[in-house]
Amino acid sequence: MHRDPTSEFLSLGEVMIELWGRSPLAQATNLERTYSGDVLNIAVAVRRLGLPSAIVTRLGEDPFGDYLMEEWSKLDVNLTHVKRGGGPTGVYVSEYGDLGSYETWYYRKGSAASTISREDIDSIDLGAASMVHISGISQAISDSSRSATHRLAERGHECQKPVSFDLNYRARLWTPDAAREAAEQVIPLTDIFFAGGEEGTTIFGPDDPVDLADRALELGADIAAISLAEQGAYVAWKDGSFGIKPIARRLEGLQGAGDAFAGGFAAGVMLDQEPSTCARLGTVVAGLKVEHQGPLLGLPFKDEVRTRANELGWHDVTHALDTIVSTSSSRPAETT
Repeated sequence: MHRDPTSEFLSLGEVMIELWGRSPLAQATNLERTYSGDVLNIAVAVRRLGLPSAIVTRLGEDPFGDYLMEEWSKLDVNLTHVKRGGGPTGVYVSEYGDLGSYETWYYRKGSAASTISREDIDSIDLGAASMVHISGISQAISDSSRSATHRLAERGHECQKPVSFDLNYRARLWTPDAAREAAEQVIPLTDIFFAGGEEGTTIFGPDDPVDLADRALELGADIAAISLAEQGAYVAWKDGSFGIKPIARRLEGLQGAGDAFAGGFAAGVMLDQEPSTCARLGTVVAGLKVEHQGPLLGLPFKDEVRTRANELGWHDVTHALDTIVSTSSSRPAETT
C-alpha cells in the first residue's frame, strides 16, 4: 500500500448548532448547546482513527459561527475550506427520549451553508484529497448547494479520487421523488454509496437490502453499504457481498450512528482495505458511538476501536489500524 499520510478525507455539507433537552421538550426550561452535522461527524470519525480530514462548508458571520470556529479548532480537522457569510448559522433542536431515541426540528432555511456554490468547489485544490464525501442533505438544503455537491462529485471523479455519497434522506427537507432524482445524478460518479435501509426503501422502493444495494450498483456505484440499525449492515460490490451484525453492548445515543459507520468505512477505503474489512471497521466505530450520547462527542478514538476489534477477533481491522501513524488516537481525559 502506498498511501500519502498527509492526504485528506474531504467532506462537504452543513454543520449546525444543536439545542437539546430531555423529553418532553415542551416543558423544558433550559436547553444545552452543542453542534453537529453529517459533514463534520464523518470527518471527525475519520480523524479520530488517525487519518487527516477536512470539511467544506459555510458559517454565518454571527456569534454561533464564532462559537463553531472556536470549537472546531479543537478537533484537529482542517478548516481551510470553511468560509463565512451568506446567511445565518443553521440551528436545530433535539428532544432525547429513552434508549437513545430522539426527534429533531430544523431551523436552517437561508443558512450560510445553503449558499455554497459551484464556484466555491472549483476554488478547492483536490491535490491534497485522498477521498471526497457528499451527502443527500447537502443536495436538499438549496439549489446552490445541490449544484455544489454535484460539482464536487464530478471533480473527485475526474481526479480519480474515491467519491462516497450518503443518501441521508430528510423528509422535512424534500420529497422522495426529488431526493431520488438528485441521487441518480451523483451515484454514477460515486464509488461508495451509503444508505440506511429504511430511507433507501423510501427513495428507491426495494425493502430488501440486497435489492437496494443492487440498485445502487446498477446506477454506477462500485460499493453499496446499507446500514440496517439493529440488524447490522449489508455491503455489496461487483464480485461479492457481506453481511455483518451490530456489536454495541448498550444503547445510549442512536443519533449519528450512520455517520459513524460511514466514517469508519471511509477510513478503510483510505487504507486500501477490502470491502469486508471496511464494513467491520465501520461497524465497530458505529457500535462504540451508540454506546455514548451525542452524534459527534460520542465518536470513538483509534485506541478504543482497536481494543474492541481485538476483542471481537477482527484482526483485519486491527492490522489496518496499526498501519496508521497518528497523534490523535486516544480519547483525552477530560472527555471521558
